[in-house]
Amino acid sequence: MRRLLFLSYYTPPRAGVATTRTRQLVRYLPEHGWEVQVVTAELPGADENVIQTPYLDLSAAVKQAVGFGSKSAHATLGVAVAPKGQRLSLKQRAFSFGYTLLNYPDPEVGWFPRGRGVVGELLRSGRFDAILSSSPPFTTNLILASLTPKIPWVADFRDLWSDSGYYGSGVRNAVDSVLERWTLRSVDAVTTISEPLARVLRSHRKDVPVEVIPNAFDPEEWAGVPFELGDACTFLYAGQFFQGRRDPRPLFEAIRSLIDDGTILADEVRVDLYAKSEAWLTQAIEVNRLQPVVRVMGFVSREAVMAAERRANRLLVLLWEGANTEGIVTGKLFEYLGARRPILAVGGPERSAIDDVLTTTQSGGRVRTAAALKEAVRAAVEEHRAHRVPIVDAEHLIPFSASTIAGSFARLLDRVVDAQHIARPAI
Repeated sequence: MRRLLFLSYYTPPRAGVATTRTRQLVRYLPEHGWEVQVVTAELPGADENVIQTPYLDLSAAVKQAVGFGSKSAHATLGVAVAPKGQRLSLKQRAFSFGYTLLNYPDPEVGWFPRGRGVVGELLRSGRFDAILSSSPPFTTNLILASLTPKIPWVADFRDLWSDSGYYGSGVRNAVDSVLERWTLRSVDAVTTISEPLARVLRSHRKDVPVEVIPNAFDPEEWAGVPFELGDACTFLYAGQFFQGRRDPRPLFEAIRSLIDDGTILADEVRVDLYAKSEAWLTQAIEVNRLQPVVRVMGFVSREAVMAAERRANRLLVLLWEGANTEGIVTGKLFEYLGARRPILAVGGPERSAIDDVLTTTQSGGRVRTAAALKEAVRAAVEEHRAHRVPIVDAEHLIPFSASTIAGSFARLLDRVVDAQHIARPAI
């Protein structure tokens, strides 16, 4: 069996949907001939076979040094978080610039100096046949690029770096592009989650293969989670809003309109948001007079979210338009596939890679207009009134199962290792 060094910041039990890909690969790659050694930043509660490196949280260290303690820097300095589309004040721009400098290229940059030392020792041991890195955070790539590995390295991009729609600064994107090209000089192959993202990545290293390996769900994790039906027709969203880039307000407006025209009653519809409460979100709920309808649940255990997803009538994916957003396929979509409840995607560009997933799995659809969204909400409520909520056919989900995706990674790893052996024959 070949041995893989897997460098991933998002490793269970670290919070976040990004840990899903790591967990699945660790579980299923051995079935395809690869023994996995995970390396991550300091992580209490991690499995004993996970190698943890020391880690310095730069933001926390600076906050302690200047006397902020555990308080939010935004709150301490009196700087409001600006939602998407709002012009930044001078104070907000200054705060954003300072935060970016401290946390460049990402908030996990404090992992670099100490993680590099541990990873370097592991590479020098000669025990591994290949490396797999998972990003973001892109500090993962910096650690490996600084070591110039002598064994094949596959860099997995769950999201874009310099071409990401999350950053609006042209200067920031330009600097990211230079650093990204430098880190990719040592890779043997790149993977990403959708074809639109792959096309962008191919422009950075035309001589390196870029392969699409989508995200996945693990059917085994859902074995004990029952299908249930709640008292009200429930629309569920789990994840982040990214200061309103993922915007639930069109859904609020559609529900308000349907209540006002008498199509539905307020007590027969619910919106459960498993996300952090933010000022703009509270305001949007109040403006639409939906306080009895919308519940902001905060972040809870994954088990609790999974149970809620199987009780929901519709699972929400919120999209936005912008540069390269057609290739964004949120990892939460695949957890939704595991729940096997209908998915409702809202907004986004004219063409989205999410459409392909929904079509292949026959698990839902996407709406981009107010009229279509109102109709989707009305149809869901009508289903609930009839005590009928569809369950997605498991056969349609096989292409996105964790074992299937692990097999794709294993075949790619085998190819890059075999290619190196051919290029460097034994003497």
